[in-house]
Amino acid sequence: MVRSLSLTQQNTILSLLDSGHSGEAIAKQVGVSPSAISKLRSKKCPTLPKAIGGHPSKLSPANIHHAQHLITSGKAENAVQVTKALVAGEGLNDRLV
Repeated sequence: MVRSLSLTQQNTILSLLDSGHSGEAIAKQVGVSPSAISKLRSKKCPTLPKAIGGHPSKLSPANIHHAQHLITSGKAENAVQVTKALVAGEGLNDRLV
């Protein structure tokens, strides 16, 4: 909880957030939970952008568009059918394997 953080911890966390560190990295460094970091960020600096994180998409924008078309046209009903269609060459880009 934000109230349980000392002023020194809060200042350290805010400084690290401002310099672009992720909440997870800050949590490990400071020794607090990631949710405490998130709550402090929301309370003290709500306009600060969150870290992007994650991994790159396996589908290109063209494949995503084609997958949407397969579903909306009724040629595929679920993700398995879309995957099979893309792998079979109906819109496969090199990013999907």
